[in-house]
Amino acid sequence: MQSLIVDGYNIIHAWPALHATLRERGLEDARRQLVSAMAEYAAQTGIAVTVVFDAHARPGALPSTEKLDGVTVLFGSKRATADHVIERAAYKASQRGEGADVVVATDDRLERDVVGAMGVATMGARALEAEVARIAGDVGHETRRMRDDSKRSTRVEDSIDPEIRRRLERLRRGEDR
Repeated sequence: MQSLIVDGYNIIHAWPALHATLRERGLEDARRQLVSAMAEYAAQTGIAVTVVFDAHARPGALPSTEKLDGVTVLFGSKRATADHVIERAAYKASQRGEGADVVVATDDRLERDVVGAMGVATMGARALEAEVARIAGDVGHETRRMRDDSKRSTRVEDSIDPEIRRRLERLRRGEDR
């Protein structure tokens, strides 16, 4: 996979943490939290991530595009829903012969069938959540390992037997002649 297209509101409603944010703090915070998680995922994997939202509470009749923390965020319009935007992107990738490099993340069964018919792979919301958590866990594990490694001394004297170190120190001071 080189490119991931995420059905934004579908994922927000499917992931428990995002759904809780939606209920407690509102749509904008839930969107921000999803984009942040996807930005971290993109940064760690090198996969180009696009998150697509419907035009809810967005002015204007035309679709809009933003780049946030390395993630492309697309908003549909009154005429072009998020599903249409996703289908168009999948179709274009398929036409360029890149359909196998793209994955669409959604739990919308119809959307999965439509893009799947174009030769584009799909993954469910839970699978995406597990993948994002796995990558975050790998990063946390690697960070802890590096921190532990940096605490260990790399000085030669620290690997020498303490008795030999004492004798060498006495020699250095001229006490053992």
